[in-house]
Amino acid sequence: MTFRSVLLAALLCQLAAPAFAQTLRIAHAESFPPYAEARDGQSTGMAVELLRAAAAKAGLQFTFVVVPFEELQRTVEDGRADAIFPTGITPERRKSLDFSAPLLSTGGSLYVRAPDQAPDELAALSGKTVVTPRTGPLAAYIEKNAPQVKVLRSASYEESLAQLVEGKADAAALNSHVGGRIADKLYPGKVNVARRMFLEVPLALAVKKGTQAALLEHFDKGLAAIRADGTWEDIHRRWVGR
Repeated sequence: MTFRSVLLAALLCQLAAPAFAQTLRIAHAESFPPYAEARDGQSTGMAVELLRAAAAKAGLQFTFVVVPFEELQRTVEDGRADAIFPTGITPERRKSLDFSAPLLSTGGSLYVRAPDQAPDELAALSGKTVVTPRTGPLAAYIEKNAPQVKVLRSASYEESLAQLVEGKADAAALNSHVGGRIADKLYPGKVNVARRMFLEVPLALAVKKGTQAALLEHFDKGLAAIRADGTWEDIHRRWVGR
């Protein structure tokens, strides 16, 4: 075999190999619909499909680690996972996490007990109590931007909604899509959501700060590819109407 043949064979092997050889452990919350959740032992959701498509384009190999919502960020801190998703990009989280380009955008909305109409703005809840998950980005935002509102931290979306329905809080601040899905499932007809979000938050893949620059670089290339070829739009369209 000539030197040129050896070089060509090596190049072909390199191109056939995954762009990122390490098999990654990517964690998501067990119940965060419609973005990510575990059903019958399988990970499903709009963000799950987007991540799979982007990872395939980038040559990333991975397995999912499914954990309770309140444990999600701890998985990259204690080594159970290399990355977490979908996680809101906030100034507070940038102190300990690095983020990919956004997978998609969502935000926080207010929820109240039916038949009341939920307000669009936090100012309407001055002097009242708003419950929100302690691990989410909304508690810090409310405390900073609406100090006249009393914040009650809970362990999860389910606990937040339970405290709202039981009258322990005047409103709940939750993701505009996730909160509605869980409320419809647990308390159909008992909770109303605001027509507009009071805060918009991009969701992304996140890693422990300073540890996975190569992973984020590869993933961002895959994400750009599925946006360019229409895959992102196809996945988003299928899930938006569900």
